Amino acid sequence: MRPEPALLLAIAIATISLSLSSIAYGACEGSISQNVPAVVGDGGGLVNVSISLTSGPGQVYVTVFPRTGVMTQDSIEQAVSYAYGLAHVEEGCDVLVDFGANPSTSYIDGPSAGTALTVMTYALLENRTLRNDTVITGTIEQDGQVGPVGGLYEKAKGAATKGARYFITPVESIYEMMMLHKMEEQYGIRMLQAQRVEEVIGFMVDNRSIGQESLEVPARDVPDVPPYDSSGMEAFKPVADRMVGLEGGLAASVEGSDNQSEAIRDFFKSEVERQDGIIAKGYFFTAANEAFLNYIDLSTINAIISGDPDLPRKKGDAGICLTGIQRPNLTDRNFEWVAGADERQGWAYERMESTETDDRMLTDEKYAKYNELMYAQAWCIVAKELVSAAPQDGTRINESAWKSIAGERISEARALNPIDAEYVKRLNIAQSNFDAGRYGAAIFDAVYVIENEEAAGEKPGDGNISMLIEEPRASLWGRIYQSHAAFLYAQNESGGAYRTARFAKGLDEATKQMIDGMEPLPANAPETPSEEPAVQVRVEDNTLMFAAAAAVSVFLFLVLLLLLTRRTHGADSAGFGKADRAKQKKGGAPVPGKSAWRQP
Repeated sequence: MRPEPALLLAIAIATISLSLSSIAYGACEGSISQNVPAVVGDGGGLVNVSISLTSGPGQVYVTVFPRTGVMTQDSIEQAVSYAYGLAHVEEGCDVLVDFGANPSTSYIDGPSAGTALTVMTYALLENRTLRNDTVITGTIEQDGQVGPVGGLYEKAKGAATKGARYFITPVESIYEMMMLHKMEEQYGIRMLQAQRVEEVIGFMVDNRSIGQESLEVPARDVPDVPPYDSSGMEAFKPVADRMVGLEGGLAASVEGSDNQSEAIRDFFKSEVERQDGIIAKGYFFTAANEAFLNYIDLSTINAIISGDPDLPRKKGDAGICLTGIQRPNLTDRNFEWVAGADERQGWAYERMESTETDDRMLTDEKYAKYNELMYAQAWCIVAKELVSAAPQDGTRINESAWKSIAGERISEARALNPIDAEYVKRLNIAQSNFDAGRYGAAIFDAVYVIENEEAAGEKPGDGNISMLIEEPRASLWGRIYQSHAAFLYAQNESGGAYRTARFAKGLDEATKQMIDGMEPLPANAPETPSEEPAVQVRVEDNTLMFAAAAAVSVFLFLVLLLLLTRRTHGADSAGFGKADRAKQKKGGAPVPGKSAWRQP
């Protein structure tokens, strides 16, 4: 019996469909690998990332190890989606992302591999090869812009020391541009700035050049954000004003009459105008934070221009600043200000003590270390500003009443088993403050770890973020960070807005707990409570020991010389000569060791 024509047609259609399906799924194959820069610990390294295609409905998968945070996962999804759009193919393959069999870290988070992943996925979909002499960093924005990344110096150095010929980066700040130019001279690597991912694809796939601009960063306008109700944090405005003023004064002091120096002065002048505009809109912390970061970069730029990254002196300057902080008696009116100052003092000590100042380092390394030490000095400046802004009245309170709260918060943070280096560092600082009896600062830092670590595993929608930001805050720091979250959200930085808003809420809850647990000190309590040891310098550094010994020797020598002079010429001819004064002025400041409240 012969089949009906209709049945034959159905069989033919089915056969053709199966053949087409096999062709489609057959195209879902192949893999591509590329070294992607990462900041691992305190240095830069390369992680070998592989992307593979396999048959499937268009899902994106990431290997279980190393663990990846939400920002990395979002970045991968965005990269794959944009690559599909550029390649003009339908999403009909599963994409597998593998960070290597032996990665240099057990946890990866952050969006900085977005551009590299986009380029790799595009090349794989188009069956094209990539040049192997180039390392790429930069986020991928929804419109294809190459976005900024952190740890740029460390990533660039990791690429340079591994023999890369080119390093493609987003458009950097002036400080970063100057640092990378120094690295070009040191290692012979070529730094290329890209604005769009299409430029990177053209370079990596078709060997097209990326046009480079001179040392110039576009000025940033005052952002178009709605005014913010700054009620309850008016006392923080003078702190922000002084930080912006400090930046402006440093910008005006940049030496030189060449185009580079003029460009630097003009850019930071425009930054001051931007921050004044942000303050006028009620975002005090945002403006202060921008000025804080610019002050650090400007100070490093001045060191680069002068060619004098004197690390021991800079470390000494930071130490002198820190030992000069006069902590006021803790009261029910100033405790938030004092705890905030203690926090930043703790960050500054950690940075100062962990930054190497070995004179044998390469010049580019010295500038990077100088920049790190500037964080210590800038945090010290902010700590002093917070102490100055703190109310001087109120009922004195016993900080020991918060010991159990701080211990519980630190235990809660440790139970989350944080892996991110920044969170681990903040948790260690919290423990140091706890050991020193500075329980308020310990609570604040522990809350930071808890809220950020928990936020890392969440992907909230815009509605949840908006609701969280609109919730009223009662504490000083809760209000301050809530304002910054609102600013970030208005700038479409949802991830940062959510984490900051969570932190603001956590600070609110912790501060209420501290208020509920307050205990007044007896009227006859000493001015400096025993559980709050004063900041003192401990001689743990050989440099300090040698300096002290030398000072004693010089003193004894001068006494002996004075006695001999008196015997020979009389008392009126004794004193310091010009050479002695010049030598004192030229010498570096002593390098302080750990303070009494920062136990090792």
